[in-house]
Amino acid sequence: MGNKVFTFGDIRIREVKGKYYVYKIEKDNEGNRKDHYVGPLDKVVKITLGVLGGVPPNAVDRPGFEPGTSRMPTEHSSRLSYRPTG
Repeated sequence: MGNKVFTFGDIRIREVKGKYYVYKIEKDNEGNRKDHYVGPLDKVVKITLGVLGGVPPNAVDRPGFEPGTSRMPTEHSSRLSYRPTG
C-alpha cells in the first residue's frame, strides 16, 4: 500500500511509516517543481501555535462589548471571524 500525500496549495503533507512530514512546493523559472522539506507535521504545528499564541490566524478580538462569533468569512462577506474575549 502506498504512502498518503495531501496537497494544500503550495504545501504538501506526506505520510511515511505512520508519521507525517511537511514540504513546501516551489517552482523554478522553467516551471520545474521541487519539494523542499520543512519538518515533521507535529513540530510545525507546535511552532505555528506557539508563534500565534494558540489563536487561529484570521481570528481577532471584536471591538466594544459585542459578543464574539466563530463565523468564518465567505466569498460574499467582508467580515473577519472573531473570537470571544475573556
